Parts: sequence; structure tokens; C-alpha cells
Amino acid sequence: MRVRNPLLSAALVTAVGLAAGCGRSIPTPKPPPGDQPDPPVGDPLYTQKPDVPIQPPPPQAVEPLVIPNCTVGFEERQQVGAEVEGKIDLLAVLDDAIDPKDSRCVYYWRDVEEAKRNPAHPVPKYRLLKDGDRVQAGQVIGRLDDQVVTTQIKAAVSTKAAAKNILEAAAEGVKLTRDKLRLSENVLGKGASALADLLQDRITLTRFIENQANAEQSIVKAEADYDQANVMLGKHRIKSSVNGFVRSIAKRPGETVKAGDKILEVQATDTVRIEGNLDVQYAGPIIARLERARKEKGKDFLVEVEPARTFPPARTVNLHRQEVTGVAVTADPARPLVVTAGADGSAQVFDVVKGAIAGNLPHPVPVRSVACSPPVAKPVLAVTGGDDGKVRVWDLSNPDKLPAEPREMADAHAAPVGAVAFSPDGRYFATAAGRDVFVWNAADGKKLYALPADHRDAVTTLSFTPQGTLVTASKDRTIKVWKLGADRAAVSKTVDHRAGAVDVLGVTKDGSRVVFDQDKNRLDLVGLADKRTAGQVQNSGPTAVFGTLALFNRDDSLLVTAGGEGELKGGLQVWTVPEPGGRGTEAARLYTPYRVGVTAAAFSPSAQVPFLAVGTEKGTLHLWNPPSDAKKTYTGKVVNVDSTDPRYVTVRVEMDNRELQLLDRSVATVIINPEQ
Repeated sequence: MRVRNPLLSAALVTAVGLAAGCGRSIPTPKPPPGDQPDPPVGDPLYTQKPDVPIQPPPPQAVEPLVIPNCTVGFEERQQVGAEVEGKIDLLAVLDDAIDPKDSRCVYYWRDVEEAKRNPAHPVPKYRLLKDGDRVQAGQVIGRLDDQVVTTQIKAAVSTKAAAKNILEAAAEGVKLTRDKLRLSENVLGKGASALADLLQDRITLTRFIENQANAEQSIVKAEADYDQANVMLGKHRIKSSVNGFVRSIAKRPGETVKAGDKILEVQATDTVRIEGNLDVQYAGPIIARLERARKEKGKDFLVEVEPARTFPPARTVNLHRQEVTGVAVTADPARPLVVTAGADGSAQVFDVVKGAIAGNLPHPVPVRSVACSPPVAKPVLAVTGGDDGKVRVWDLSNPDKLPAEPREMADAHAAPVGAVAFSPDGRYFATAAGRDVFVWNAADGKKLYALPADHRDAVTTLSFTPQGTLVTASKDRTIKVWKLGADRAAVSKTVDHRAGAVDVLGVTKDGSRVVFDQDKNRLDLVGLADKRTAGQVQNSGPTAVFGTLALFNRDDSLLVTAGGEGELKGGLQVWTVPEPGGRGTEAARLYTPYRVGVTAAAFSPSAQVPFLAVGTEKGTLHLWNPPSDAKKTYTGKVVNVDSTDPRYVTVRVEMDNRELQLLDRSVATVIINPEQ
């Protein structure tokens, strides 16, 4: 019979289901395959610590609007021009610290000539200006030929001195003549000649008073000439009126300029413009808020700004002929060593404290991975994995005498060893080659066992946790957490549906969280105990993508991520690790010279000698001093909201830059908090 009524059909299906389940309990859903919180593995491999619970985030009524990857730019350029006509003598700034051997060190010829006439005259050193030099407001950055003006100044000084002498003589003449006049007046009437003498004395006094007045007038004129010449001398000095960087030098020493001619430009840096894009759906509220702020006198639309500061590496060392495939740092608190694995068949050891290459750990094949033992372990070991599938152990306890040969493990992988990691106590290490993962005893080099081949593709990350587990990430886009026993291991959890954008995914030192590449623009911190998201870091834009690695520093306060192809190629972002439920703040953005791709990185485990070591695809090692992990925000003012694009609005923020000294084209995050 065919049932045509859909309601009757549904009722029949329900009735059949009830009849079939009558008298039986509803089965409990099974956990995902591999999710066994406590799989049977026998005795634990090493002492376990309890899981670290992640506290739920506090409730928040309204989330702030976050605009990441905003572009920092400079608003103002000052054109520095000639105030008078003349020949440019010098474009340079005083620099007593410059090395005389430096090609930019020059001496002003006028000072040299004066020193020949007067050996006591100092000959100051100048540094020639070039594009990019920082200058200060009011600083003299160049000089026009001022010989005519200085001659006028000397003439005015001489005229004033001569006039002073005449004034002194005239004043003395006035005094003496007055005395003579008094004597003449006393003898008036005692003879015919007395009247004539009196008249002559009065004439003489008048002349001396006239001379005195003329001398005073000459002094006033000389002082005016001196002041005028000094004003002209100032116009022969080329000065910047703003703090900033030299840009576009248009004229050079030896060239003649007319009044008003452009000599150079200075890019003002005291104020910066920060622009970012926000989804168009927020245009209405943001524009309305800006309009209200403009109408209310003295009230600005203020936002928080989190700048990502940029700075160059503290040291760069060329170590390998081919790409660096792995980086690790020994745990000596006072003298950590950086060990780099290279595709050129070497593992180089760099002494950070001495600033020199300590030696080479030679290999017959390309080296694909390296790891160093943790601080609690003795001796100090480095484990390297080669293209031939062999695992080699090196004793680096004596930095001044590196081993010539390694201890080579008897067992070997059937594929290149792509990942190595030590257990927290340093007694064990794991190696991965393709889908195979081996667990080893570090003391005798004995292979304990192999993990079951549960991954469907190559394993790219290995991380031990204090909870007695091993975290593996694979190209099959899963993360697996393995419970480790003394004789075997089993999967306890699987976190799947990764984007697969990042090969090396860090795990916090306390074993609470793992980095999960949600997509190419977003990384989540996922709790290993419950697989819940416990924070995230995020980029915006199709070309601001993550790639290669995401690693925590020694105390889990910072997370460093490498950029993939696009605008972040050759760059690293340093984030503050977010609180539960929060987001990470980009504290710094580091770029390798010439934007060479990043292949490996490691933080120093030493609190005394902190640094970030980065290897590149060109075989270079870069060392950065890590930025402070303290989250600091600054205040900016929204000055414009452009809503002409149908997809997004462009928010423009102005901020004082005198403290930060942000660079042009650097980046920042803008946070628009809800109105109070």
C-alpha cells in the first residue's frame, strides 16, 4: 500500500520506531574514535602532573570592536628650503661620536682654516646627511656659504669697539672741559682774556658732547648692523622645524640655491595616522559616534591602540649553505648555545654569549630536525634527525669542546626524521619520520617502542607535556594526544578539522593548551584537557596569513608566529598569550632582512639570556631580543570614517608618536570600546 498523506507517513514511522525500541534503553552515544581520557597503557613513562584546568572567561556584556592589521603612516612632511640665495657649503649634522674613519665623517673647511690661524680653535666632526637620518626640531642640518655675512658681523663688531673708544674719549673730554669751564667762570671779570677763555671752553665742551653723541649713535648703528647680520647668518643655517626623518634630498653641497628653493624634505614623526578597515555593518554606529563627538565641545572619539613595534635582529649569522631545517637552544642558564640543523649536511653550534660559532656537528646527510634537553637534564644533549632516518645524540655539556662524533642509535626510521622532542625530565625523547613516531631512552639510546600508526599522513610536530602525554600534529590535519606508558602508548584525544596551514604547533610548558590552526588567518589556543577554545590570535586580509610555525616562549607569556606567503612572508609576529576567552595582542612584528622566508625558530629557555633564534630558507640565523610581554595600550583619536566602499569602512585614527616612535608602514591594532 502506498501512503500519500505525509502526516500519516510520519506517524507510521514514529510508531514503528517506538515499537522497535520498546523494552530497551536508548544507547549512549559513543565518543569520537580515539578519545579515551585514560587509555590502558600500563605504568606511566614518567612522573605525571595533573591536568591544568582553564578557567572560563568572565562574562562581558558588549564585546569591543577590534580592527587588526591597521597601517601606520606619517601625516606631515616639512619642505626645508633656502631662505636666502647662496651656495650650499654643508649638509651634515654635528656628531662628536662619529668615527673619523667613517666615510660620512667630514670637517667644515671654515673650522679647519680657523684652526690653522688659531690652534686652540676646535675642529668639530660632522656626519653627512642621507635619506632616512633622524633629525630634531631646531637642529642645524646644513649651512650656506656665509662669508659675506660673517664679514659684516666682524665689521659691526669692529665699528662698535671703535665707537666705544671714541665714546670713552669724548666722555673724558666732556669731563675735563667742564672742569676747565668752572675755572674760567671763577676768573671772569679779572681780565679781558678771561671772557675769551670762557667762550672757548664752552665751544670745546659742545664739540666733546657732539662727539659723545656721535659715538653713541655709531654704537647703536653697529649693534643694529650686528643684529641684522646675525639674522642673516641664521638664514644661512639650514634647520628642521619638526622631529622626523630626512627624505628627498634635492640639492647637494656645492650647488647654488635661490631663496625658496627646496633643499630636502623632513618626514614629521611626532604624529601618526593609523588606518584600518571595519565591516560595513558597523558604519552607522561608528559614524554616529564620531558626529556626536564633533558636536560636543572638548569631547573626542577616543580608541585604544596596540602597536606592533618593529626592530631589526640583534645579530645575524650566516651558518648554512642551504636552508635551516631546525633550531634548538641548550638550557645552560648563563651560556646557552643555539644548534641549527641544515639541509647542507651540518648542524652548527653558535655561542650567543661569545658571539661566535662554537663548532660544527658533521653529518653525512642533510639534517632535518634538532632538539635540546631541558634545564633539569644532565648531561646537556642535542638530538638530530637525518635524511637517512638515523637519530644521533650529541653531548654539548662542554661548550668549549664539542664532540667530533655522535652516539648513533642502532634503530633507524625508514624515512627522513622531521621532528624531535624531549620529555620534561629529559630522560626520554621522541622522533617522527613520516607517520612513524619512536620513543627513546635518552640515557642508553634504546628505542622503547613505536606509536601506533594512527595518523594518515606525516607527523610534523612532537611535544611532551607534564601530564605524561605526547602531542603530535600531522599533515592529515589532526592533533593527537597520546597517553604514554613504559611499554606502549595509546591515543587519548583527537582534535581534528585543522586548516593545515602551520606545520609546527606549540604546546604550553604546563601542558594546558596547544595551538590549533583554525584557518590561515586565525590560530586558536585549545585546551588539551577538554578540547575547548581558550583564546585566539587573528590576522585580517587575504594576504596576512600564518605559516610554518607557532611557538610559546619559556614562560608561556608570548607566542611567536611565522608568516606564510603574502605580506607576512619573511616576518614573525610576537603576540601576548591571551587570557581564557580573550584575544592575543600583537606586541611586535619582526622581519628578516630582505624578507627571506622563516623555516624554524626557538626561544631561549634561559631567563638570564633571553632571545629568539630564527632560521631562514637561505641558511641564515637571526637573533632577536624578545619584546616585553607586558600588554600596553595607547590612546588615539578617531578623526574620520570613510564609508564609500560597499564592503567596509575605513577608520582613521591620529595618535601622538613622540614616545613610541613608530615607523612608517608599521602595523597596529585599534580597539573601539563600547560607549560608557
